Amino acid sequence: MQEQEQLRFAQRYGPWAFVAGGSEGIGRSFAEQLAARGLDLILTARRQAPLDEVAAAVSRTYGVRVSTHALDLTAPDLGARAAAIVGEREVGMLVYNAGATHGAGFLVDDELDKALGLVRLNCIGPLTLVHLLGSRMKERGRGGIILMSSLSALAGGGYVATYAATKSFDKVLAEGLWWELGASGVDVLGLLAGATTTPAMERSSVRFDRSDVPEANAAVQTLGIVPMSSGDVAREALEQLGQGPVWIAGERNRATAERIAATPRAEAVRLMSEASARLHGLAIPERRRR
Repeated sequence: MQEQEQLRFAQRYGPWAFVAGGSEGIGRSFAEQLAARGLDLILTARRQAPLDEVAAAVSRTYGVRVSTHALDLTAPDLGARAAAIVGEREVGMLVYNAGATHGAGFLVDDELDKALGLVRLNCIGPLTLVHLLGSRMKERGRGGIILMSSLSALAGGGYVATYAATKSFDKVLAEGLWWELGASGVDVLGLLAGATTTPAMERSSVRFDRSDVPEANAAVQTLGIVPMSSGDVAREALEQLGQGPVWIAGERNRATAERIAATPRAEAVRLMSEASARLHGLAIPERRRR
């Protein structure tokens, strides 16, 4: 980024950026790219050690201040904890990056608290931090908010029903906030990411080279699922902030979204469900097979 552009970015979205879920993957890429643009960082995640490793690398490379805090984004007192972490610092950028699938399975076959945990993480968490930090941005008349959503938000999907629903919430929330806060000079973006190569994905059951669910391979091919790098996802988000309410990262993913939008709803849900089955190595119920 050229020096003049970097200065404009820092003036609009600085001096501090709060990255929720900033210890690895897309969150770490956001941290690095925001630091490269001259913003100081408040990084939070569940585990302190990975945060400190990111902080050391980022501060050494870019010379910015980095404050790290272990924070459970599903905690009932999240608002109070986040307010204490921020203190009097002027936060001009919020990136809510947390929200992995945490596995796959039928809603009624899992413990209810697993689904409720996703609601707390992907719905209550962003509402809480947007209310805390967005109100301050509105008061000062500038700032930026990026809420991470997913291609899963475009249609319901079996095995990830709750996750898809919460990511749809994030997308629609970003659209509404784009209109509400935009009038006060605050840019809001709902970023829809597709499959992304991250440590969390590598630890999960997701695989892109499966042959054990042959009946679902066609769905993956039809949807064009190809993983992106976390750096490319973060870069597109920062480039598109201020350009509109929603952006889908990746040309292939944008083509997939167009395909889903043009597909009858029942067929779209079938494709999304079969793709989930294939990626997680799960069987398609006999009555749902063609």
